[in-house]
Amino acid sequence: MSRETETLTETIAVANSTEAGIEKKRFSLLLWMADRGVIVFTVLLILAAVIFIDGFATLPNLTDVFYRAAPIGIVAVGMTFVVISANYLDLSVVAQVATSAVIFIGISNEFGVFAAVAVASLVAMMYGVVNGLAVGFFKANAVIVTLSTTFIGLGILRWLSGGSIFFGPEDGPIRAFGQARLGPIPLSALVLLLVTIVLWFVLTRTTFGFAVRAYGSNKNATRLAGVNTTAVVVGAFVITALSAMVAGFVLAAFSNTAVSSMSDGYEFRALAAIIIGGTSVFGGKGSVLRTLLGVIFVSVLTNILVLSGIGFGFQQMAIGALIVLAVSVDALARRAAKK
Repeated sequence: MSRETETLTETIAVANSTEAGIEKKRFSLLLWMADRGVIVFTVLLILAAVIFIDGFATLPNLTDVFYRAAPIGIVAVGMTFVVISANYLDLSVVAQVATSAVIFIGISNEFGVFAAVAVASLVAMMYGVVNGLAVGFFKANAVIVTLSTTFIGLGILRWLSGGSIFFGPEDGPIRAFGQARLGPIPLSALVLLLVTIVLWFVLTRTTFGFAVRAYGSNKNATRLAGVNTTAVVVGAFVITALSAMVAGFVLAAFSNTAVSSMSDGYEFRALAAIIIGGTSVFGGKGSVLRTLLGVIFVSVLTNILVLSGIGFGFQQMAIGALIVLAVSVDALARRAAKK
């Protein structure tokens, strides 16, 4: 471990020392729910669905759950970096996913998949750098900045596309990816697993990952330790944007179509998975593996509501209520740790 990594680890440890010390002294239900509740609740939810929900424990339904979870999950594990860095969330993932999907279908139709990948990567990097510099260098509010780039991005996309729906060829590579499976498992679910493993490694085994966690725990201490904090924030937003680009490809492959409104609501569904997974909205604490658990929890819950005949409006209410509950538990747990 390098000296810089050791310093960052000490920064994280000092920031969390109060909470850790108290947690050893006495059991706290709030701390337990904030740290480990998602594991138990996800298992209980799946068991309840298997026992009480007709049609849940069937191969076509479970395959559909993983199929639909993939794009949201890829966005969520990427955005975990922004949340851990104490910048709350990246609202512009809505525009990033839709732009990526339109690029993959539209440009690959004319110039091939490799050209589409190159253009989508460039656009994703631009989103990440603009958001990261505005928040990290100019100290602008992350919510306001990413809300603004959402409007700018969607405005440009709708201006260039005219709001049209793009269709890919039935025998094209994007369509082939969308239909591909490894046994019963959709290839898109394996992409989600691969992205999660890569980002878990980056967050827990690299100096950059330590810097993101240290910055979220204590910005001033991280800056005094000699870390380029602007680069840390830019890096967190770039990782989120590149993840959104991959999610856009997966989403486009689902239906072999792309339109500017196809990712509406992705920002809050991804945030719900992150918070329910136990990543603190106050930064410094979290894990992409827990975000994956949060994605599974939200996807299974949504599937249960659909199988029970509950409408989309009530599904949104349920997810919104979960976000409020998870944020409240996180805030109360932090308050309990400081007493």
